[in-house]
Amino acid sequence: MKLIPFAIALTASMAIVAGPVSAEPANWGCTGGSVDRDQLSARSPNRAMERVLKEYQVRWDAAHVRQQCEAFARGQPHEIGCLRGRRDWDAIEAMVPDELWGMPRKEVRPYYLALQEEDDGYKAALDYCREVGAIPKGWVR
Repeated sequence: MKLIPFAIALTASMAIVAGPVSAEPANWGCTGGSVDRDQLSARSPNRAMERVLKEYQVRWDAAHVRQQCEAFARGQPHEIGCLRGRRDWDAIEAMVPDELWGMPRKEVRPYYLALQEEDDGYKAALDYCREVGAIPKGWVR
């Protein structure tokens, strides 16, 4: 009879010492998607520019993800988690070439299609994060 209360006390004390344990491993995912739709639509004069801005958002994400995983690898402060609401939209917007902002939608489309063909760097950033152990090996975008 006395073993049961001891086991309960031991379990409780272990929880206090160890602290809460996250059920989920670190990753860059968000429940319900990772896009800041409000920022994309508010900063874009039309759908074509919204798509271009989204391409640059992914490039910004890739650089940020890599930077955080590099900090993890060096044992420095880092934050690995959903980026929705945490992106630097002024920096992302500044990545877009100025001449695109005034172009008609139809003239923006070829530029957008070319961006889609380029490597945005996101896969390489995730590969690096997996390599240094910042995120689980099996986690994908």
